[in-house]
Amino acid sequence: MADLVGGTTGSVAASGFNCDVDGWSASVRVGEVTYRTFSSEWLSRKNISFTMEGSFTGTIQYDAANTAPMPTSTGGGINGVAFSGVSLVLTAHTGCTFTGTANITGIDLTRQASDRATGTWNFAFDGQPSMTWDETP
Repeated sequence: MADLVGGTTGSVAASGFNCDVDGWSASVRVGEVTYRTFSSEWLSRKNISFTMEGSFTGTIQYDAANTAPMPTSTGGGINGVAFSGVSLVLTAHTGCTFTGTANITGIDLTRQASDRATGTWNFAFDGQPSMTWDETP
């Protein structure tokens, strides 16, 4: 597993996906249904599902072991299986993490002529991630 580290205390670890991380973001989304009873004209709402998804961005690295931005198959091509069931850890600060299994849902790679190569890796947790949050002063 390659560790992707950036910032002062924040980091990302995504098995097989590599960069020098600039930052990450994640959103918890709630699915809901709307309904109404016969006795009311007003709609009611119920939360029925949750998902956590987001992205991390960073500089693409070269010329060292385990620096490829994504896993490849034996023939050198992109290995689609490696994009599913990825071990993902998002660290906001020491002791403050979201951990779980995720799918990488897209990768955007950018190489400017006069700047560094960067990437954005999109993910969606497969099921509920665990949250650890250190609240001690």
